Amino acid sequence: MREPTRNRRAGQVLLSVAGLVLVIAYSFAGPGGLLLALSTVTIASITAVVLGVPAAPSRRIRPRRPVPVDNAPFRTYRHVAEQLSWAGVSPRHYDVVTRPMLQRVMASRLADRHGIDAHANPQAARDLVGSDLWPWLDPRRDADGSSRPPGLDPRTLSALVERLEAL
Repeated sequence: MREPTRNRRAGQVLLSVAGLVLVIAYSFAGPGGLLLALSTVTIASITAVVLGVPAAPSRRIRPRRPVPVDNAPFRTYRHVAEQLSWAGVSPRHYDVVTRPMLQRVMASRLADRHGIDAHANPQAARDLVGSDLWPWLDPRRDADGSSRPPGLDPRTLSALVERLEAL
């Protein structure tokens, strides 16, 4: 048989002492003394358990390593590249992620270089952008809800970007 550990022995001794205290209290003071002694023993036991439980180890927080980025100084470029990459996923992804960015570029180019507001004068904007690519940039067109691939053809996306650069 294994020999009881030190903590187990201490627990057995405390249990024996508590039992002895309860018997003595009952014999001298009756049920009231028993109740008082039982309350005292319970509080002492709970206190012993709480004080005997070791504290949780402090959580060691590791410093995060920075993620290396090849083009760190070019955050805007990364943002634009990420938005363009969603165009080929599905029609919905193009309409929700890529098209708003291209529409902002189109509106900026038309306003700055030609004095045209694409929302107020869509026909003039269509004439400058071209009727072949206008459906992909038309601000009045509702977003497509289809998440099924494929999205926008890479050649069409490239033509859109080139046309916006040329504006």
